[in-house]
Amino acid sequence: MSTEADQVKALQQAILERAQKLCDEHIEQGEMTRNRIIDAAREKIQLMEQKELLVVSLQAEREYQRQVQANELRIQAELDRNRWGLVQAVLDKVSRELGQLQLQEKRYQSIFEQLLLHGVRAIGQPRLVASLNSADLSRFADSWQELVRKCCGKDIEIKLSAEASRCTGGIKLVSEKGDVMIDNTFEGILARRSDALQRLIFERLFSTVANRGTLFDG
Repeated sequence: MSTEADQVKALQQAILERAQKLCDEHIEQGEMTRNRIIDAAREKIQLMEQKELLVVSLQAEREYQRQVQANELRIQAELDRNRWGLVQAVLDKVSRELGQLQLQEKRYQSIFEQLLLHGVRAIGQPRLVASLNSADLSRFADSWQELVRKCCGKDIEIKLSAEASRCTGGIKLVSEKGDVMIDNTFEGILARRSDALQRLIFERLFSTVANRGTLFDG
């Protein structure tokens, strides 16, 4: 593996680590929400129990059980919606923080150059077309050829697409014939790591509430 490819992998690992930190920030909020939902459900069930004690018929008992099960299903659905909301909140924060990298000019320049060189080597062709977001088009347009020579050597020709890419940062490279494409935008990296990110978020957010038995135990 080239040093540049390792650096790209290091960036992807840093994204995963940041997602893990953000998960920790949401665990306490998720626990409080879960406890409020369960407390409210238990109170409702207790009121139902007091009412049903006055009814001794089998029909009333069956109705009681039906209502309890219906309440459990509704609460479980609410908990599931809350979980997905927390997962999405973490992913949104990761995206926003990646977007803020452009404000750190030296750090972003280094990351951009690594992603550029990684994409060029991955495609393995001398003539390419690059798509950047509007901020990077303004940032790099005047010095683009110099940047390409610095990062990739004099034998690589990369034209800038006049149309800005809708991304928060990074670069998308396409071969001159359009038959090969490498998406090294931040969104592209997140998409490639989507499964790992979601798995990490679920593990960090919900491992603390796993293996607790049924919803109304305890």
